[in-house]
Amino acid sequence: MSLNLTYKQVNKIFGEKEKNPVHALNEVSFTIHPGELFCLLGPSGCGKTTLLRSTAGLESITSGKILYGDKDMTTIPPFRRNIGMVFQSFALYPHMNIFENVAYGLRIRKTPEQEVVRKVTEVMELVGLTEELKRNPSPTGLSGGQQQRVAIARALVYDPDLLLLDEPLANLDAKLRRYMRAEIRRIQKATNITTIFVTHDQEEAMAIGDRLAVLRRGVVEQIGTSDELYTNPDSAFVSNFIGKMNFFNATLTGKNQGRIDTIGTVVDVKPEKVRIDPDAKLSLGDAVLIGARPEQMEISKEIRKGAIEGKVLIIQHLGQVVRYEVLLDDKISETSMEIDMPALIAGVSEQDKVYVSLKEGMPFMFLPEERN
Repeated sequence: MSLNLTYKQVNKIFGEKEKNPVHALNEVSFTIHPGELFCLLGPSGCGKTTLLRSTAGLESITSGKILYGDKDMTTIPPFRRNIGMVFQSFALYPHMNIFENVAYGLRIRKTPEQEVVRKVTEVMELVGLTEELKRNPSPTGLSGGQQQRVAIARALVYDPDLLLLDEPLANLDAKLRRYMRAEIRRIQKATNITTIFVTHDQEEAMAIGDRLAVLRRGVVEQIGTSDELYTNPDSAFVSNFIGKMNFFNATLTGKNQGRIDTIGTVVDVKPEKVRIDPDAKLSLGDAVLIGARPEQMEISKEIRKGAIEGKVLIIQHLGQVVRYEVLLDDKISETSMEIDMPALIAGVSEQDKVYVSLKEGMPFMFLPEERN
């Protein structure tokens, strides 16, 4: 039966007694549901691996609680936690064949030989390595993707309560990564084991996870599904980490209204797209950010009211959309924007002059990052 995993006000401070301690985890509190594939996402140094290692018992937390189901596991050593873990490096034993690599955890638990054979055979079938098991080579005789699946099989074979994956696809090439993320999701859903997947790749997290937690400086910025984080980001940081967001410096001119500083255009923002806490107590004239995703903007050859002049730097054909990277002339600084159009614009080439505008009702309003 799958377990829920709960963090209650978890703090981790490295060098607590030193002059410059590092607050790697800061009051982390949330719950992962039973059978959920949950992604921890964020830039390097945000605390995601520290949280994973703390979950496994490989790091002791400074304060707070970590619960597996209803059981407090905060002080339980790693070898008494029934977890499976897959590392970035795979950590397979080259002197053992793949059967013995997968069977290792069962042998440590003194599982009867007949049961070892049965469980290894079953889990290797689950990860799609039945033919490789018949050959039974050393892991060094397998491809990177096959080695990764052996590592996953080894983590699953003894029926862990939790599966922890620490950037498991980082060492694979781009095409294999796309294949393996689909395989990991298939395997996880087949086993229904509560799983944490750590990555800094937002595309990977959006493709794999049931829900995602975006971390920054040890703080959980936002938790939600891929769609929730993309369409309803809580902050400028989250909006630009999950997908791409183009930003304009602006001045607050009224309720849900801002004037883009460089062109003087006043933009009305729908109330549901204002991402500013009322407690921020902004006044007219205060700085805000107007944000729009590439598909929420458009370009044209002809000048339009409120449009910003720019020069096309790069045109990229991305299948369903054509992405234009445009260098805006904002009279203060040159800013590059990405705009997605449904098709090529006739007569527009790289280095041509164009006009960029925001689609009505699409923009967001955020606090500038320094105020977050």
